[in-house]
Amino acid sequence: MQCIANYFILLILFFFISPVANAKFNPSDTPNNKFGIHIVDPNDISEISSLVNSNEGDWGYVTLVIQEDDRNKEKWQAVFNTMRRDHLIPIIRLATTIDGDAWKKPGVDGIKDWVSFLNSLNWPIENRYIILFNEPNHANEWGRKIDPQGYAEIALAFTIALHRASEDYFVLPAGLDVSAASDDKSLEASTYLKTMFTTTPELFKVLDGWTSHSYPNPAFSGSAYASGKGTVQSFAWEQAYLRSLGVTKAYPIFITETGWVHSFGVSSNYGLLSPDAVGEALKQAAAFAWADKSIVAITPFIFNYQGLPFDHFSWKKLDSNDFYAHYFAYQTIPKTRGTPFQRESYKLDYPMIPDALVKNSSVTLTSKISNTGQSIISHKDGYTLQIDGPKEFISITDSLPTIEPGETGEVRLHLRVPNIEGTFPYTLSITHYNRGVTLQTGTITLIPPPSVKLHVQLGWKKRTDTKDATVLIYDKDEVIHKIHGVLIANGIGIISDLTNVMPNNSYRVVLLVPQYLPRQTIATIKVEGSTILMPRMYPIDVNGDGAFTLSDIVTMLTLPPRDILRLFITI
Repeated sequence: MQCIANYFILLILFFFISPVANAKFNPSDTPNNKFGIHIVDPNDISEISSLVNSNEGDWGYVTLVIQEDDRNKEKWQAVFNTMRRDHLIPIIRLATTIDGDAWKKPGVDGIKDWVSFLNSLNWPIENRYIILFNEPNHANEWGRKIDPQGYAEIALAFTIALHRASEDYFVLPAGLDVSAASDDKSLEASTYLKTMFTTTPELFKVLDGWTSHSYPNPAFSGSAYASGKGTVQSFAWEQAYLRSLGVTKAYPIFITETGWVHSFGVSSNYGLLSPDAVGEALKQAAAFAWADKSIVAITPFIFNYQGLPFDHFSWKKLDSNDFYAHYFAYQTIPKTRGTPFQRESYKLDYPMIPDALVKNSSVTLTSKISNTGQSIISHKDGYTLQIDGPKEFISITDSLPTIEPGETGEVRLHLRVPNIEGTFPYTLSITHYNRGVTLQTGTITLIPPPSVKLHVQLGWKKRTDTKDATVLIYDKDEVIHKIHGVLIANGIGIISDLTNVMPNNSYRVVLLVPQYLPRQTIATIKVEGSTILMPRMYPIDVNGDGAFTLSDIVTMLTLPPRDILRLFITI
């Protein structure tokens, strides 16, 4: 009694402290590839995309199970990361643990740990599809007890808790065995559903979709065109029956188990359909029963099962890397290029666009970007870096690198600004599927080109004068200016109208004077102009090869002493 009392206190708190929201997105609000597959082993994930994303498809579905004793964050995050890379959407069925020949019944006290674990994962897409356990109208699936009211109450508590944790959770009930009879081991589906609804009608208001196990019975060998309870259209019977009970909500349908048995397994049974016939049935169902627009996902059972009792369901051949014929038939079914919503969140490590730029300049702007969202930034998937500003600005962006969630990569923008002054607004963003995520916004002020004053000392001369100086300005390893014939008068050289530089950035400045070793320094070019003190120039490169070598010494020996001395001091 105390447990029941605690449960109702929990419900009262849920319902009256704050409202309960449903999932944020209906998956049908965006192009959706409804085709998928049911798997047992997460190690099979790497083989799934070529099946469910075949024939123009993308972002197909995978139903898989997580048991409460297998809530390993590192393991399941790795699975989700693979699914993200392969464009696969997980439908996660929660499970307890096996107790002898039955699954343990979950309790309200386990909800917190489930929510904490599921929240710890970075899911592949925004919608987090959760199925609350499996076929509870079988006693062995629910602690050896047939208890529709108990299931509905547990399902309600889980649904409310998940919705409270995140609006991304899309919660689905357990799929029922609609072909089960009423006896001491199972309860017929309509009776089970009616008891759920009459005892816990609130559940049917907060569920986001409906799970259906629409198998082609009898004997998993029925017609792909059959309708009604116990057929591939069991989902339609379930919805009609719910409406007859008074359920008004139109649920998106998730057929997470369906499919035909075939003749091959641990032992052959030629009374069953051949794999070729199963393939034809799959194509017929896709064209007829599964064409229903309320269906979001179809994940036939089962991709790979290497032994009893589901060997005749397996799409993968036993002890082989090859597949049965119905695998290839499923590949040929036309599919949709799905574009599910992903949470896109990025952060620049430092501002990419400066407050001021020199007019009439071309500059290359770089920054590092951290991917803090769900999607994988990739040029091949249509991600672009874009700056929106005045039409006079011309921008070219390098292809974005591939950056997975949690990773950082460098982005680069080439910008040509006009020969005008003023302040102009801009927005820098990453775009994908016509959705933009702002990285930086503000204004750019275009300023006149700055000048630099070079202080030069040739040797130990009292007066430094030359008309033959060359100045090179490097941005990292790229020469952005090479200025010949710079006049140095009394140790001072002026370079005016310096475009293609960014104010207050540092550059490498190299000075070349014939017969003197090249010298360089790192200098900051300021808006108001800069004074740069160059290192003393040594006159020991008389052959002009840019280095002091034995050849310079040999050359000096051929020159008049006065000419050599004139390079060092004023004569």
